Amino acid sequence: MIRVAFLKLTSCSGCLNQSLVALLSNEELLGKFEFAYFTELGLLTEDYFDILFVEGSVSNSKQEKELREFRKKSKTLVALGTCAVQGGIQSLRSGEDVEEVKKTVYPFPDKIDIYSDPKPISDVVKVDFAITGCPINGDAVVNFLRKYDVGGLPLILPESVCCECKRNGLTCVMVAQGTPCLGPVTVSGCGALCPSFQRGCYGCYGLRTWDLDKTRLEKFFDKLLKLGAPESMIQVIARGYGYRSYKYVRRG
Repeated sequence: MIRVAFLKLTSCSGCLNQSLVALLSNEELLGKFEFAYFTELGLLTEDYFDILFVEGSVSNSKQEKELREFRKKSKTLVALGTCAVQGGIQSLRSGEDVEEVKKTVYPFPDKIDIYSDPKPISDVVKVDFAITGCPINGDAVVNFLRKYDVGGLPLILPESVCCECKRNGLTCVMVAQGTPCLGPVTVSGCGALCPSFQRGCYGCYGLRTWDLDKTRLEKFFDKLLKLGAPESMIQVIARGYGYRSYKYVRRG
């Protein structure tokens, strides 16, 4: 049996829930994989794992230590969701005074121990594969496990949401309607869900980091401003799902 674990760090549990629903809908996998640990279910043992899925960003030293310990016990580690891959929605606090943020959110801020910037798990441990999304598509976990079972590896396509729009025959909302859209700078995988409803992509699968830099991103965001997106919106979307994107495009 292939031993699988799911570890939760700072996150909303959406990716874990999507994974759980998808796995329970595919009974053939339950006979091939032993789901040995699941943070929210308290299962079963922590001895050794063939595959470790990690949801959430690293927000404090306690989580960092826990992640390192689980990494030592695991053969393959998969970053699960945009929080784990790029820092996630917690990155909205990046660039702010973390003490002021805690006072705004928590009734007893002195009891909250968090980093100023949430860390993607790759900042702490070696990551073998990544499944993006906020939340992920549960079928991506099922497909990963099926390929792992037969000895194959996932095929990583370095493309943006725009590619999915083209494959689906969708009219570009930016070109045709002048709607601000993050599709050109966002990782694919959602099936172009928002543009299929005539809405602009808001970047939940994370920034396309492999070929973007500060100059390219600033030019793109200048285009969004010309389409009517307010500067405040630019600042939010620039760090909405990953703290690195905020550092790339910090303005002023």
